[in-house]
Amino acid sequence: MTGDGVFAANEPIEDGCVAVAFDKTIECGIGVGGNASKDFRAAGHDAARDALEQLSDQAGLLMLLVDTRAGDLADAIAGAYEVSGPDVPMAGGAASGADPAQYAHGEALTDAVVAVALRSEQPIGVGNAHSCSVVGEPSIVTSCEGQLIAEIDGRPAEEVYLERVGGRGGQLSDEAFEAMAITHPLAQPETHGNRRLRHILGRSRGGGLVCAAHIPAGTAIEFTVLSLDELLRSGWDSVTASVESLGDHEPEAALVFDCAGRRRVLGHGQAQEVKAITESFGEPPPLAGLYTDGEVARTRGTKGDHNHSVVTVTFA
Repeated sequence: MTGDGVFAANEPIEDGCVAVAFDKTIECGIGVGGNASKDFRAAGHDAARDALEQLSDQAGLLMLLVDTRAGDLADAIAGAYEVSGPDVPMAGGAASGADPAQYAHGEALTDAVVAVALRSEQPIGVGNAHSCSVVGEPSIVTSCEGQLIAEIDGRPAEEVYLERVGGRGGQLSDEAFEAMAITHPLAQPETHGNRRLRHILGRSRGGGLVCAAHIPAGTAIEFTVLSLDELLRSGWDSVTASVESLGDHEPEAALVFDCAGRRRVLGHGQAQEVKAITESFGEPPPLAGLYTDGEVARTRGTKGDHNHSVVTVTFA
């Protein structure tokens, strides 16, 4: 699929293509769920079902390549999970770039979910990490509609958000607000200690916040800040978690799904992150990476939608 930039080992690529080839020791099934905007959950379900049915035995990984202009990434993952169950890890992301598209069966696709089911006799590892620290105390979403948060703690969401992250309120232009929001996503804390970050796309009339994913009313949220040092460290954490899940096996290939918002923070420093990810392997295997508009990483639990994350998949 397309990304907002791609990279290989130690090589950021602004305008080009990167690919990794696998031999027949890795079994593959590909499924497509179309008309995703009509029912994103059903599209994820259908794509996963068709991909998994093509394998001779249980998959070691289900990759989802998604068009998030069609809906909430969490819905596509939920549909796929209905088919795959808890034992199949997921990874992937949402198409990005000037003209986002996914590619399957010889076609360029939009308004779709593409599922790639992979099976190998050797382990497949998944690692995920983000780069934000929590600021202050948590709050509660008290009013929302779709991807719009209208109120936090019973007050206009934008007002509360800016108080917590130190913004300048009405002094910020829309452009300046969006630039600030890139480094201050919201977070949904999870019961096992992780956090799912939620990128803020902009603000609405009436003081609401438009998010990259739906956050239900009654949900606890936290306010975060992103730093360059933490961003670079998170690449190492993602790679390390993925490689450790291979056990005694060495990584022979790797795929990386990295957040396009992180890339915008880096600006001309993109090469620093690519270098940090590459060096985390020690001796890097063949590697293909791209910047996405939402990331997929599910190794436990039912949730797997992320923002501002870097997801690494390694193959033994």
